[in-house]
Amino acid sequence: MDEKRALLEAALFISDKPLHIKELCKITEMKENVVKKLLEEMEKELEKEHRGLKLLAMENNYHLKVKEKYLEKVSHLTPYADLSRAMLKVLSLAVYKKGITQSEVVKTIGNRAYDYIKDLKSRGLIKTEKEGRTKRLELTEEFMKYFGISSRQELLDRFKMKTGKKELKDIYLSDFASFFERLEKKRRE
Repeated sequence: MDEKRALLEAALFISDKPLHIKELCKITEMKENVVKKLLEEMEKELEKEHRGLKLLAMENNYHLKVKEKYLEKVSHLTPYADLSRAMLKVLSLAVYKKGITQSEVVKTIGNRAYDYIKDLKSRGLIKTEKEGRTKRLELTEEFMKYFGISSRQELLDRFKMKTGKKELKDIYLSDFASFFERLEKKRRE
């Protein structure tokens, strides 16, 4: 069983995206209930203070992440440390206003936004869905993974905690864009 648990941990570690329970069952050649039990044990083990990782579970998808308290010291090793200030502004708009359209982003940032959106989409940080003559921007799981969060709400909560803002209506876009810039700068250090 230790060998299967090690294989499970290795699969979660090496994967650049969350793995579905069925994929984990296939890799380990174990039944779903056994894999889930091992995942629960792994999650408890990773919660210990001396561990640098945590196990995230989202709708039967599992992924290993760096614990937040270590993220600042190692995040510069991520492959997206080269995000420009303008791309961070596009991302901040997508978080700030859930379901923002491409045309709204262009009105806010200007025509260069088309290039930024295309680049962010190619990196897998956002996805677009056709909506009339424009496209709606949505955050992806890759975005969540990049920022070490499990949801848009978690990122908003982290922002509110750092700034002392209580409500989304109290948050100004410029504050949020600056917050993203600080996060990215810490990743580069």
